[in-house]
Amino acid sequence: MDNIKNQVKNVLHEGENIIECLSCSLVAHYCLAPQAGLFAATNKRLLFYGILVSETNKELVEEFAYSHITSIEEKRGITGKHIHMYYKQDLYKFQQIQGMNLFDFMVAVKEKMRLFTTSQKSVIL
Repeated sequence: MDNIKNQVKNVLHEGENIIECLSCSLVAHYCLAPQAGLFAATNKRLLFYGILVSETNKELVEEFAYSHITSIEEKRGITGKHIHMYYKQDLYKFQQIQGMNLFDFMVAVKEKMRLFTTSQKSVIL
């Protein structure tokens, strides 16, 4: 996981830091199969960095601005805990979560969402 985390650091913007991260799989409207990778909460956005399956595949990097996340919830199912996130009206599912920091991850994300939506409202006023 440390190797993947180092790869994620290569796509961070200047002044951006990883706060929390999870090893998981992404299921989205454009994916036919779950994509394994690292889901990282930074001080500026959420990132999903997909693990390369073969040399012929490109790396998958999905970014999510906190201000455009409609909702994010922890769900429990037969296969364990997973996250459902609505982003710009699209549903993204993060499944097969590994690691014990899901609670800390969700707290960090919800705090950043609150900060980014509050700061945008004050700019509008």
